[in-house]
Amino acid sequence: MLYSSHAGPAVNARANARRGTGYFAFSDLAATDDRPDYVGSVDQYCKALSVVELSSCERDMLRAHLRAPDHCITGLDLAFAAGHFGPRIGLKKYGRIGRKIAMAAGLPQCQTDVSAYLAAIFSLADGTQMETEDWNWVLHPTLAEALRKSGIS
Repeated sequence: MLYSSHAGPAVNARANARRGTGYFAFSDLAATDDRPDYVGSVDQYCKALSVVELSSCERDMLRAHLRAPDHCITGLDLAFAAGHFGPRIGLKKYGRIGRKIAMAAGLPQCQTDVSAYLAAIFSLADGTQMETEDWNWVLHPTLAEALRKSGIS
């Protein structure tokens, strides 16, 4: 089930590509302004990353997401990156990171019918819910570039 209106078929295609069900090419949104208001530009994310306080676990989660194949990661993998077990705890912690970065960047929260911590993650990535309680998350290209520029890679 797709919750982000911005994600469109790209997230499903990326998830399918990660599962080995096909190969897909995607445009780089880092170079365009074609993004919803809850997704920041490279500059907005860089400025936010320069002022927000992130713990080592939070940095580990962002690094894990950046280093994941096609920047696609599950909540379970995010939890493991922070030294926890279970997708729900991973997603709650990642939602806190999303809220911190969105607030520092002056981004509004994504308006969805999901929980507040999941909605906060949409400032970091587009997501699709899996058949379990877990989600697949694809990092926004603008945030990926900002993480590299900020040295969180």
